[in-house]
Amino acid sequence: MKTKKNIVLFILGITVFAGLGFAFYVWNKPARDVREEKGLQINAVAIFDSFTLNENKANALYLNKAIQVTGEVAEIKNNQAGETVVYLKSNDPLFGVNCTFKENPGALVKGSTITFKGVCTGFLSDVVINQGVIIK
Repeated sequence: MKTKKNIVLFILGITVFAGLGFAFYVWNKPARDVREEKGLQINAVAIFDSFTLNENKANALYLNKAIQVTGEVAEIKNNQAGETVVYLKSNDPLFGVNCTFKENPGALVKGSTITFKGVCTGFLSDVVINQGVIIK
């Protein structure tokens, strides 16, 4: 009886230790850096149209991948965390592509054409891109 209890406690201890080890690994995993990744190149109108025509196909192509987007700046805002969010124009008058930048992209002007790289996180009313960095 005592042997079974010791075996169960031993297995439980190993399981807890393995779980803590995995949690430590995930917590200390380095953040993804899109600058080091080769991004799929596309313009803002094309990626927006891709998501509006067939969201499932577009998710398979772009979701959680580094993409390099070129487009015309429609609006520039700061979110609640103080990060710069840039909206690019599409064929839709209300929605388009928005990118939240990892660091300040510098002086951007409404109406100018920019290229940035980031990680596509999906489609709400806009195509959402995070961790953006300016390419040009």
